Order: sequence, then C-alpha cells, then structure tokens
Amino acid sequence: MDKTFIIQPESGLQFNWKEIAINPSDHHEPQLDLVAYKALYINRIAQARARGLEPVLVSLPIIDESRFFAHITNGMSMQERMNILYWLGGHIERLRNMHDLYNLALFRLAATQCVHIVDITSPMLSDANYDRFLNQDGVTLSEAGEALVKEELATLSGRFSLLAC
Repeated sequence: MDKTFIIQPESGLQFNWKEIAINPSDHHEPQLDLVAYKALYINRIAQARARGLEPVLVSLPIIDESRFFAHITNGMSMQERMNILYWLGGHIERLRNMHDLYNLALFRLAATQCVHIVDITSPMLSDANYDRFLNQDGVTLSEAGEALVKEELATLSGRFSLLAC
C-alpha cells in the first residue's frame, strides 16, 4: 500500500497576539484549538484511507520560544510585550509547552488511529546546535531543518513494513 505523509506544521501558537497584548487578562483561544487540530488530522487520515493510501503522521518540528517571542512581539511597545509575558504566566517557556501539547497529541492520535508517525522532533533536539534548524522567527524550518526532515522521512519510510500497529 502506498504511503502518504500527513504534515500540519502549525501548532496551537497561532493567537491574535496584538489582542493579547491589549487585553492580557482576557481568555484567548488559538486559531486552531486542540480539538479542531485533532479533528483535522482524523479527517486527513480518513481521506487518505478512503483513497487507498496508508497515512503516516509527521511530528512537529522544534520551536525556539525566545526567538518566537521576539518575533510575535516585534514592533510592540515594552508594555505590550510585558502584557504578553503576563498572559504567558511570566514564562516564555509556556510557548514551548503549548507547542509540545500539540505534538504529544499527534503521538497519541497516531496510537489511537493505528497509524505510523515519523518523529522529526527527537533528531532535532538531539543535535547540540538544534537552533540551526529554525529560521529567525523560531518556528519555521531553515534549509538545514528542511534537509533533516527530508532525510528522516526518506530513512524511516523504508522501515514502516517492519513496524506493527
């Protein structure tokens, strides 16, 4: 059976950051909440299976929360930056935690949907210079990051016949 990789590079980090900067005490939802995120994957898995393809999920790449914070607050006043930090509970690491929540959901979804998942997160994290895999915004892949993902997909896709669900 032919395989199809299902990649959704976004995680739960798409918020209206300007709105958060203005009203940090309000409740703010991501553009794609976790329920919708999982539903998106379930739908894509079902579509692949309906076309006779074996779906294979791809984990999320790493993020650099410091660079991402700088990116989302670029052009904002110091007060607006502090408001976003307040909304994050005083810790920019919360950005990574939110990202990780979505990534972990992928692994759980792979198990419950009985599909393979390619872990691109671990090879990135195991590299001592993992920040080279990301562009300056802290979330999009650099050329080195894209090369690593392609290498992982090529290497691991040949081994799926050895894996049992």
